[in-house]
Amino acid sequence: MRKILYLLAIIAVAGCQKNEPDLLMGKNASERIQQNKENLKKTLSEAPYGWKLSYFPKKNTFGGYTFLMKFTLGGRVTMVADFGSGTTPQESGYQIQEGQGPLLVFTTRNYIHTLLEPLTYSLDPREHIGKGLEGEFQFVYIGQEGDKLKFKTQRKATEQFLYFEKATAEDWTTIGTQGEQLDGIDHTYYLKVTSAQGVENYFVRSAFRMFLFTSMQDSHKASRAGIAVNSNELTFTPSLEIAGEKFTHMTAVPGTPPLNYRAQSNGVTIELRHFNNPMDEFESQGDVVTDFIVLLGDQAHLNLPYMSADFKRDFYTEVGEGKFFSYELLFQSDADTPLLRVGYTPTGNQNDRVYYAYKCNYEIRDKKIYITFIGEHEDMDEFWIDPNNEEILQMAQERLTHFIQMSSQGIYLWKSSLSATLGPVYYMRSISEPKYYFPGTVNQAVEE
Repeated sequence: MRKILYLLAIIAVAGCQKNEPDLLMGKNASERIQQNKENLKKTLSEAPYGWKLSYFPKKNTFGGYTFLMKFTLGGRVTMVADFGSGTTPQESGYQIQEGQGPLLVFTTRNYIHTLLEPLTYSLDPREHIGKGLEGEFQFVYIGQEGDKLKFKTQRKATEQFLYFEKATAEDWTTIGTQGEQLDGIDHTYYLKVTSAQGVENYFVRSAFRMFLFTSMQDSHKASRAGIAVNSNELTFTPSLEIAGEKFTHMTAVPGTPPLNYRAQSNGVTIELRHFNNPMDEFESQGDVVTDFIVLLGDQAHLNLPYMSADFKRDFYTEVGEGKFFSYELLFQSDADTPLLRVGYTPTGNQNDRVYYAYKCNYEIRDKKIYITFIGEHEDMDEFWIDPNNEEILQMAQERLTHFIQMSSQGIYLWKSSLSATLGPVYYMRSISEPKYYFPGTVNQAVEE
């Protein structure tokens, strides 16, 4: 009987223990969760210069955006970013909530929310309109890896690990110029690749910091990588695959204002170089153009890698049913001077076309063409005399004037490997406004 009572007593004690909270090291589960949240808030707030995050919101689609964040224990965060007006510090709220672990939530709007707002405008590619960059503002805390804090995003389609690293005083002073520098790479840099096979140069284009590198020798050869910038290096996500090698970053070359970047792997060297003096890099063309240069706006030319989105937008404009479709520099014409003329189709049908022209002079030297204005060409289509078309006439004049202005320091000419019916295709780029580059077909180019 005693044994039975003793056994019952043990069972009773065990039952009482199961009804108590699950204790571990003196704390129940709820207390441990709260302690983890407080520890994360303490860690975030104790970094003297806050934390730096390079965030690629959707890999293989967008490049990296950098944020600096200074947290307080009272649930406030001061943030700057390397894009837009992000260099102005902005304060907002944050909380440490509970999800699959401690959850860092930016509860009121700050720069990081920009990455999830729908886009109302996107020049290229347009499919992102209405969707945005697919960023997030809630991150699950995983733990520390060395000096970095490891987080994870929550959305399945863009799931990834993010790393907060301690910011420095220098980060806060340089983040503005970093963003400008990264945006400028699209307009003013090219990639030089040196390998056992020789030297190959690549055009550089970008959309939302996803960069496309296209061979100047072969437009079908291209590589893509998202880029984030720090004070002295560029980081690629995914890695840049080129000439049979994979590159994760490039380091700034000291003493090269504006900064050039360089990386090397297994005998392959890549250099991101500023386009400020292309004559030093490319072999001389030495061409005398005797007939004309044509810049066509048909779909085939507009889609070439040599066509910048800015030039496409500002020069090939649709006006109602009509559109500007070509620019031509005619060195031999019925006028007593060369002509710079623009083609316009009132109906959108290129069989129905009218031209407006300026008289001009030109000079080709050091692989650049310089154009100077003389006056309006008197012999013009009746379309331009009709008062109902005054607005279109003004737009034509503005575009021709702008074209001449962007040749003030020369328009660089480089003969590509492509050809068209009229002759070889040239890559052309304004030196004074390097965001404008475009393909031009040159007729009767003769070696000097």
